[in-house]
Amino acid sequence: MTARSGRRPPLREGGTTTLPNTKMAYRTTEDEQAGREIAVAAPLQVWQQHLPGIFKKLTRIPDLRRVGSVRHRITVVLFYGLLLFVFQYASRREANRNGTSPTLRAALQEVFPDITSVPHFDTVERLLRKIPVDTWDTVLRDRITALLRQHGVQQYLVQHRWVIAVDGSEKFARHQPFAPEALRQEFSDTNIRYRVYVVEAVLVVESGMALPLTTIFTENDPAAPPDTKQDCELKAFRRLAQRLKQWFPRRRLILVLDGLYPNGPLMALCHQYHWDYLIVLPRACLPSVWEEVDGLRRLDTAGEQRRAYHWGDRSPVFTWVNAIDYTWTEQGHQKSRRVHVALCHESWVDAAGETHQSDWAWLSGQPLTADNVVARCNRAGRHRWAIEANFLVEKRHGDHFEHAFSYDWTALKGWHYLMKLAHLLNVLTFWTTVGKTLLATRGYQDAIRFFRETWTGRWLRPEFLRTRAIGPLTP
Repeated sequence: MTARSGRRPPLREGGTTTLPNTKMAYRTTEDEQAGREIAVAAPLQVWQQHLPGIFKKLTRIPDLRRVGSVRHRITVVLFYGLLLFVFQYASRREANRNGTSPTLRAALQEVFPDITSVPHFDTVERLLRKIPVDTWDTVLRDRITALLRQHGVQQYLVQHRWVIAVDGSEKFARHQPFAPEALRQEFSDTNIRYRVYVVEAVLVVESGMALPLTTIFTENDPAAPPDTKQDCELKAFRRLAQRLKQWFPRRRLILVLDGLYPNGPLMALCHQYHWDYLIVLPRACLPSVWEEVDGLRRLDTAGEQRRAYHWGDRSPVFTWVNAIDYTWTEQGHQKSRRVHVALCHESWVDAAGETHQSDWAWLSGQPLTADNVVARCNRAGRHRWAIEANFLVEKRHGDHFEHAFSYDWTALKGWHYLMKLAHLLNVLTFWTTVGKTLLATRGYQDAIRFFRETWTGRWLRPEFLRTRAIGPLTP
């Protein structure tokens, strides 16, 4: 069983199979300058909306630097750290080479008047070592909360609930013990990997587009005895769930999760928090539930729990079984819950005329009916791949998710959250009308390269930038 649909993630190649193979549309230098200014207006629109709120939070960070050695305002240092990921520089070294040019500083100064100096990116690293990680979580939460208040995003609710996808991914691994918090993976006495692994939540909107929400690092306690059991993804999920409940105590949520998560304690936790869920149910998981599903499906000879549907070039057939008693043992006590299972068999014909078939199954937190099965499976369950697409973009499309920007554990987290904030700004840029056009014609990574070259290539007139000035980074 798999929960992935055959549709490609929207940010992989601009939502199309291949990008247009055409020459640049500009005829003259003046045309190109005008076109580049129109394009840069898209991220500037997003910056105007979100950067003041971001830096209002960051100004509350206590400046723990030595007073006599401070040359740059804390907000300017953090802005350049954010800019590293907005422009998709591959490393601090590349950012020092290309992100500190006088041309870029002059252009940015028209938008942010208090950028009077350019910090070295090692300065950003030293500052990130001193900033509590909770600060970054608060900034991301505030940005997402501001988006949820907008009237237009209400259309992305599924049964009056926000869809949140959760999954884990390895950030990077080394054979050298770079931090005591890193997870140990022992293959032999001489072959040990030290891993940085994260569990992340994203808010799924607009046909699977994912907005970064929060990150939990799996980490060992350096003070714990050597025989202590290591942290893991399921433990990290519990911490993530607790954080989401603290952030959104009254929000109605539906979690979409992969095949690692179908277990009794997790379902009980979602019930405790009043959350709905759709969890991928592989054949190897919960055999007692599968036995009931197979038996009850055979009894439905009249097809009362079956619905055929046509979706694009596909013809999915949904079936479901409700109110299955599932029992498990937790801390010596037997517990039980009633679960519901949705299944989908899908067939389609590709361009070569070959027929393909796929099957999916989900555990559902709510009973299934003919009226809700399509919305729950297509608009929620299938969009679990949105977080996989999000990881793919961050790893392979220029966000450098897997690059070790620091081996200091606190700074490592800070760089990761700067990457998340930059990714959020870039995704929102491609949510604008101009951004969607660029995404369709250039693709995600090339469009950001186009922005970067425009900012650093003397294409932007000062009068154009002044009309879109955001103001000081320090409110």
